[in-house]
Amino acid sequence: MGTKNVKRQIKRTQKRTTLLQKLAYIVKPFVVYMLVKTAAMLFLAIAIPALPIAGIAVWVEHNSRPLSAVVNGVASLVGVRFLLNDFLIEASTTGEVDIDSSVFVQLLSFLKTDLFEKMIARKASRLIVCIFLGITASLAFNIGIELAAEFSTSGKNLFGSQRYETVETIQYSVPIGLGIVLYGIISPFVEEIVFRGVLYNRIRKFYSMKMAVVFSALLFGFFHANLPQFLYGTAMGILMAVCYAFTDCFAAPVLLHMSANLFIFLTSGFTEWTALLVKPIWCVIFTITSIGFLFYVHGRGKCS
Repeated sequence: MGTKNVKRQIKRTQKRTTLLQKLAYIVKPFVVYMLVKTAAMLFLAIAIPALPIAGIAVWVEHNSRPLSAVVNGVASLVGVRFLLNDFLIEASTTGEVDIDSSVFVQLLSFLKTDLFEKMIARKASRLIVCIFLGITASLAFNIGIELAAEFSTSGKNLFGSQRYETVETIQYSVPIGLGIVLYGIISPFVEEIVFRGVLYNRIRKFYSMKMAVVFSALLFGFFHANLPQFLYGTAMGILMAVCYAFTDCFAAPVLLHMSANLFIFLTSGFTEWTALLVKPIWCVIFTITSIGFLFYVHGRGKCS
């Protein structure tokens, strides 16, 4: 066998230079998450009534609303599983995944470092303020949307969509304990991994912080699929992304998101009390308070 110089072929990855290449790289995790989540929801919707349990079809029919909420939560967990590697790469400071450890072990390690170690290192005040910011901002935005809906007949038609009413009915049909788990833990954690942990960080690789904040927030609003929640989700998405950028702590948008969801869910039953807040003065008060909290988070600098 004659000696021959054989050049080793090295696989090279072309840099993402065109707009389409960048958009594909940014949006791909969102598309994957939505496809997997939708598939999981369809599977569960078919599989649960088909279980070999006496009376299961009748039980499903009588509990369709809370069951829909549970199915949505489980499907979200299934969908986000496919993004955990991307999240660890994008959100961690090391920028790599340890192939010798499971993705869940790495996730727990990241969360421990991001939350507890940074809280101990004089960061707790900013994270606590993010919790209060979630409450005041959710009140300000919800009151603003309610006022816009009451302002005119066109406003009522615009914001009172049947899709939104259906989603709202499903969300508030679950028991309090289950709602806390679904809307106070699962939903915020999963959505922050998708929209801030992965999407925001990917956008930030190519564009400015402002662009990353706005684009990730718009995707977050679009994800909710109806006009009132689009507006609310986009506004809250901007706040969560800004807090993430100001603090460099993933815990900041998660805590903000959790507090907003929990507050709105837990106060949903007090309709008479919350109706008293639907006035312009309260919208102004909560808006100014939220701005003050945001300035505090910004003024304290970044987590190290």
